[in-house]
Amino acid sequence: MYTFNLHMAGSDSWMSVKEAATYLGKSAHWLYQNRERLQIPCTSVGGTLRFEKSRLDDWIFSRSQIQPSRLARQQSVTRVSLI
Repeated sequence: MYTFNLHMAGSDSWMSVKEAATYLGKSAHWLYQNRERLQIPCTSVGGTLRFEKSRLDDWIFSRSQIQPSRLARQQSVTRVSLI
């Protein structure tokens, strides 16, 4: 019987929920609550969630691309002087 082993897959690139949460600067509870809604990439291995560092990096990068457009919309608001 073949058993998937994280050591075979290069375990240095895989993180537990706690490690991934720390990497993202969030709590493990936040990660569990938001992984589906925010489409945070993860894999279930033996009933536990695992996060691949390179996929998390890609996810972070894709989310950071959204922020500049929000900033541009906020900066496009004109200010009116009441003098």
